[in-house]
Amino acid sequence: MNPGVFITGSGTGVGKTWFSRAISAALRARGIDVAALKPLETGCDPDPLDAQALAHACGKPELANVRSLYRTLQPVAPLAATLMGAPPPPSAATLAYECNLISADAEFVLVEGAGGILVPISERETTADLAEHCGLPLVIISRDALGVLSYTLTAFEAARHRQLPVAAVVLTSHQAADPDVSSITNAEILERILPDIPVLVMPYAEHESDEALASLAENAALVDSLLASIGWTDPKAAD
Repeated sequence: MNPGVFITGSGTGVGKTWFSRAISAALRARGIDVAALKPLETGCDPDPLDAQALAHACGKPELANVRSLYRTLQPVAPLAATLMGAPPPPSAATLAYECNLISADAEFVLVEGAGGILVPISERETTADLAEHCGLPLVIISRDALGVLSYTLTAFEAARHRQLPVAAVVLTSHQAADPDVSSITNAEILERILPDIPVLVMPYAEHESDEALASLAENAALVDSLLASIGWTDPKAAD
């Protein structure tokens, strides 16, 4: 697969799509050809809203409804959806292969997983297996709030156990004011415990348009920090 990142989380609802949109839109604004993909999406009632948001952010609306990727109505893990009667998802290897085909012409690939790193795809596979087959470094997204230390370190240990490279940890905030008091030290503690992993903080976004998120990511130096963490040089910047 082309250079890029696999976005996973310490759980569900932690801001994966929010961050993925920001990076995709920022790279697109720099003139980079980005493919932002959501190979597994549940809770499509009837549309895959996360996939649509990613496709819009990277400027490729056709990526929202790729038939070879997995979509289902039930807002649960893919394995749970299967147990409820939905068709089973393709294997992790098949999904990764499809992502590779779809993104073959892109300069940068962003693949967003479903939920946390160990969400069951089947009885034998999880999101971690999908990440492994994609061969992209992980970015672990966590909510910057009480509990984030354990949640993030648990996700990191799961990745390390499977020898999946972690490029960065990103703490997100949806608090405009009166933030959780733990956010005063969350990033510092993670930096001390994970000294070799960049810990990035994406601040609260008052406006959540693609343009606003891209500007926020650039102003917070998230884009350059993320690219540096995977050792990728923006070819447009070198021109």
